[in-house]
Amino acid sequence: MAGSRLEKLGTIFTRVNGLIKSGAMKIDDRPIWYDVYRAFPPESEPHYAKPSQPIKIPDIYYPEDTFRAMFHKETRGQLPPINLRETQQNQNATNLAVNMVVADPSLSVNQVIDSLKKNNILQVYKTSSKRVDPTAINDSTNKSDVYETNVHTKESSSQ
Repeated sequence: MAGSRLEKLGTIFTRVNGLIKSGAMKIDDRPIWYDVYRAFPPESEPHYAKPSQPIKIPDIYYPEDTFRAMFHKETRGQLPPINLRETQQNQNATNLAVNMVVADPSLSVNQVIDSLKKNNILQVYKTSSKRVDPTAINDSTNKSDVYETNVHTKESSSQ
C-alpha cells in the first residue's frame, strides 16, 4: 500500500511505477510528469537524506505520579478489584485518592488511606504475622508440610 509508506522508502517515481505494474493505478490515470521522468531520468536518483536531529525528550513527572507510587506501595494487597464494565470512570480507589490529594495537597498518604478505609473503599485485611522463610527450611523439615501451612494461611487470610 503506497499510502502507508514513508518518503524514505523509494522515490515517487518508483512508487507510481509500482502502482501501475501492480494494477492499483491505471496507465490512463498516471501523473503528467511520469512520461517525462521516464523519458529523461536524472543521472543520480533523488533520495531523502535529511539527517535526524537528536532531541532529548525530557521525563515528565506530575505530582500525582509520585503520590500514586507511594499510595500503591502503602496499599499493596488492599486495593479492591476494578470492574471494567462499569460506565462511570474514575471511581476506583487510586483515582479517588489522587483526587483527594489534588483537592487538598497538605494530605499525606497515610491520611488519605485512613480516609478511604473509613469510607469502606479500602478494606482492612488481617494478615497473619506467621511467615515461612524458604531459606530457613533445613533437611529435617518436611517441605510439603511447610507448603500446606503457607497455602492454608493464605487461603484463610483471603476469606
